[in-house]
Amino acid sequence: MARRVLLVGLDSADAELIERWADEGHLPTFAALRREGLWARLGTTAEVMHVSAWPTIYTGTMPGRHGLYHAYQVRAGDQRIQRTRADWLAMPPFWQQLDAAGRRCIVLDAFMTAPLAGFGGLQLHEYGTWTWFGEPASSPSSLLGEVVRRFGRYPAPEHMEVTSVPADLRAFRDRLLAGVAKKSEMTRWFMREHAWDMLFVTFGEPHGAGHYLWHAEDAGYPTHAKGRVGGMATPVRDVYMAVDRALGELLDAAGDDTTVLVTSGDGMGPNYSGTQHVPAILGKMGHLHAQAAGTGRPGLTKRLRAMLPLPVRQSITRCLPKKYQHGLATGWMNSGTDWTRTRAFLIPNSNEAYIRVSLTGREPEGIVAPEAEYDALLRQLAQEMEGLTNPANGALATERVTLMDEACPGAERPHLPDLVVSWRNEARVLNELEAPGCGCVHGPAGHEVSPFYTGNHRALAFVSGRGPTIAAGSTLAGGHILDIPATVLALLGVDAPAWYEGRAWTSLLVPESVPAEVTV
Repeated sequence: MARRVLLVGLDSADAELIERWADEGHLPTFAALRREGLWARLGTTAEVMHVSAWPTIYTGTMPGRHGLYHAYQVRAGDQRIQRTRADWLAMPPFWQQLDAAGRRCIVLDAFMTAPLAGFGGLQLHEYGTWTWFGEPASSPSSLLGEVVRRFGRYPAPEHMEVTSVPADLRAFRDRLLAGVAKKSEMTRWFMREHAWDMLFVTFGEPHGAGHYLWHAEDAGYPTHAKGRVGGMATPVRDVYMAVDRALGELLDAAGDDTTVLVTSGDGMGPNYSGTQHVPAILGKMGHLHAQAAGTGRPGLTKRLRAMLPLPVRQSITRCLPKKYQHGLATGWMNSGTDWTRTRAFLIPNSNEAYIRVSLTGREPEGIVAPEAEYDALLRQLAQEMEGLTNPANGALATERVTLMDEACPGAERPHLPDLVVSWRNEARVLNELEAPGCGCVHGPAGHEVSPFYTGNHRALAFVSGRGPTIAAGSTLAGGHILDIPATVLALLGVDAPAWYEGRAWTSLLVPESVPAEVTV
């Protein structure tokens, strides 16, 4: 049993980038971990739905059981696109089991979670998280105020504050660098001043850097402008280097008798998503219909939105409380669909294409009958999506098409999309897409589609670490992010719940049993 476990989450930190930059000498902490401890790439639910990775790591279950997969979701029985609420998480996070077993836990900025009622440890939410799913909070309630008094406000922006590629890239990068330093300082204070058996902290800065700084570093990206911002040749790497320094500080503070695991369930690469073209394809297939011109009177939100230029709308939105920002966003998303004729629709996002059928009995205005009609529609959609190509180069645009009934069964399955399209970056999809049954669709370039990403998610998850029972050069064959909570519980001598779908990496538990490579 480990004396203590420090779990460090690096939100959307990419395994391939870390390996490359560690080998080149830019990430000495990671280089040392790979040489003297554990390094392994992991299977991940981000291969299908990228935001599902963190809830999977928390709960040890697949999305069909925990229910969370994106910032905007549709709930069975409602049909509206809604901002995801963290309390929709249907399975408990692993720190609840540890707390119930008497282990002292500190949880800092766990992405897409809400404070647990009755929790005996310390919880800090939405202090320095990249994307907020609630308002800043803590347990005990006085903790948030103490953190702000000691360390000030977190300097990096939250995602809703960044609605386009920042005009001042240097300032954005520097705010991320300051955020890393602040998070490290705060975490080390918690490690010193509070008793703990398990401390979990998440650094969100790689997420923002990957989304909005990618084009400044990737010379092959369409919007890359060499030398446009002096001293900004490697802004994404700069953020990773800051995280590497912070990780070294945490390792020093933890000491050699603490087991440290560092993980990310998802990575980041260039944005060549074709999702922005899917509504047009669904329209050409006859499955998605807008309300006829002049039908009904536009709502107040839509009329006000139409009156204001985009920069003004963005400035106003950033000044509003989060719940009003989300209300404006979802009000726009839910306007204009003719549900009397729509058979399938897109849940808006800029990553994978999440297609949901307007199913009778599940959607209040559903028109597609269950079973035979539903199955036939899914087969037609899958066939069309599997044949998508980029007409600019003839490359197949689709990496995979996933049917949720097959991939993610469980009690939360009704809240998930019915079909997910994952994209091949190698196809370099931008402003057009060719569908086999309905021809070419055109639109603005992928990097100009809201939310204006130039970098996007890719499923390159990893785990790294060191500890008294982790031999130098250790790796795992067949590991998955599902295994992480079971492993943390096992390290602290707590039995995993029966519902866990992953299993503990036993090679990390007993020193003499650790070979160079272990199949799990």
